[in-house]
Amino acid sequence: MQEVKLPHNLDAEMSVLSACLYKPDLLARAIVELTEEDFYDPRHRILFAAMRNLYAETPAVDGALLLEYLKKRNLIDKVGGLPYLAEIFDRIRGSISPALFEQHLRILRDKSIKRGIINTFSETIRLAYEDELDADTILDRAEKEIFDIRMRTLKSAQWVPVGQVAMNLLNRLEDKLSGKLPPEAVLTGFSRLDAITGGFRPGEWVIVAARPSVGKTAFVLNIHRNMALEGIPTAMFSLEMTAESLAMRLLALESNIPMHVLREGNIKTKDLPRIAEAVDRMMEMPFYIDVTHGIDIFEIRSKARMVVQEYGVRMISIDYLQLMDLRGGRGRNMTRAEELAKISRSLKILAGELGVAIVGISQVSREVEKRADKKPTMADLRESGALEQDADIILLLYRPGQYDKEADETLVEVEVAKNRQGSQGTVKLHFYRDYMKFVDWTEEDESIEEVENDMPF
Repeated sequence: MQEVKLPHNLDAEMSVLSACLYKPDLLARAIVELTEEDFYDPRHRILFAAMRNLYAETPAVDGALLLEYLKKRNLIDKVGGLPYLAEIFDRIRGSISPALFEQHLRILRDKSIKRGIINTFSETIRLAYEDELDADTILDRAEKEIFDIRMRTLKSAQWVPVGQVAMNLLNRLEDKLSGKLPPEAVLTGFSRLDAITGGFRPGEWVIVAARPSVGKTAFVLNIHRNMALEGIPTAMFSLEMTAESLAMRLLALESNIPMHVLREGNIKTKDLPRIAEAVDRMMEMPFYIDVTHGIDIFEIRSKARMVVQEYGVRMISIDYLQLMDLRGGRGRNMTRAEELAKISRSLKILAGELGVAIVGISQVSREVEKRADKKPTMADLRESGALEQDADIILLLYRPGQYDKEADETLVEVEVAKNRQGSQGTVKLHFYRDYMKFVDWTEEDESIEEVENDMPF
C-alpha cells in the first residue's frame, strides 16, 4: 500500500530559502509571513530558523554567513550536508522576481495550512477512538486548533500608504458633514446616537455596560428590533434569559401591551388582534436567538460562524459577558479578570474575522453605588480592564431616576465613553419600562452634549 504523504512542495521551499539569501528584503518578507512550521522538510526548518536568527543580528544574510552559523553549531549534517547546501545556494542566484517569490510564499502557506488541518482532525479522530475524554472537550480542542489555523491565514504584512488612509478620512468627514453615514455600518435606530457613533461597523467590538435594572438588555433588544425592521439580520446569545422571556419582551415592545399583562396572561379580547399583528411582524424579522446557558467562548465562536454563514447576520450581541466561561469552566490557574480578558480579546478577533459588529453586554462594579455621582465610568467595567482596552465603542447607560426621585423616570442617558472612529458625547433616551421600549428623547436642545475629542483612543 502506497504511503500517503502530507501536502508539501519541496521546490517552493528551496526556492524561498535561496531567494532569501540573495535579497535581504525578501528574507524580511518571509520572516513576517512564515514560521519554521510552514516548511515541511526538517532541513528547511533548521535553515529558515538559522536565517531568521542571523537577520536579527545583521540586515544582510548570505551563504557565507549562513554556512559559518551552521558550522559553529554543528548543524551541517542536519541540513543535508555541504552538497545539499550548495544545491540551495545555486538554485536562484538572485534571478527571482517579487511576484514569483510571493507565489512561492502562497504555496508554502497553503501546504502548511492543509497539513495543520490534517493533523488537527487526525488527532481529533484519535481522541474520539480512545474514548477517554468527553465529546465536548474533544470538540473544544478541535475548534481551538482550527481557529488558530484560521488566524494564521489572516497573518499578512499589508502596508497601506498613509495618503490613502488620509483620503479615506477626508471622505468620511465630508460624509458626516453632509449627514451621510458609512454604508457598511449598521445603525442602532436611535438617530442621535448614530450621529455620534456613525453606527456599528464590521469588525467592531462594542460594550454596553450599566448597573442592574437600568435596561441594558432591553436597550440592545431595541437595537436588534430596529435593525430587523430595516431588514438587517442580527443574532443574540442570551446566557441568562429563556427564549420565551426574550420573545415576551420583544412582543411587548412590538405590540405596545405592557409586559406584566403579557406575563400574567391578563389580556382582553380586543388586545388579540394587536398581539397577532405584532407576532406577524416578528415572524418576518431576521433576528435569531440562542439561549444556551453556561456557554463558553469556543461554542460561541462556532455558533457565530454558522449564523453568519447561514443567515448573513451583521451584528451579534452577547447577554451578558460575566456569564461566559473560557472553556466550559474557569481557566486553569487563571483569575476571573484574566479569563474575561481572554474572552474579550477572542471576541474582538472574532468580530474582525467574521466582518460583523459584536456587542457585549456587561455589568459595572458596585463601586458606583459608593460614590456621590452614580454615573458609571469606563473604570467601573466589572472584573476586567481589558474590556476598556479592547473595545472600539463603549456605551455606558445611566438612569437618574434610580437615585433621584425628582428625575424623569423614563430618562436614560447613554454616554459614548469611547469611540475609536468618532466623537464622544451623551445621548438622552426615553425608556418605557412597561413596554421595554427605548425612543429618542423629545427635547432637541438637551439631546446631545458633544465632547470635543481630537484623539478618540
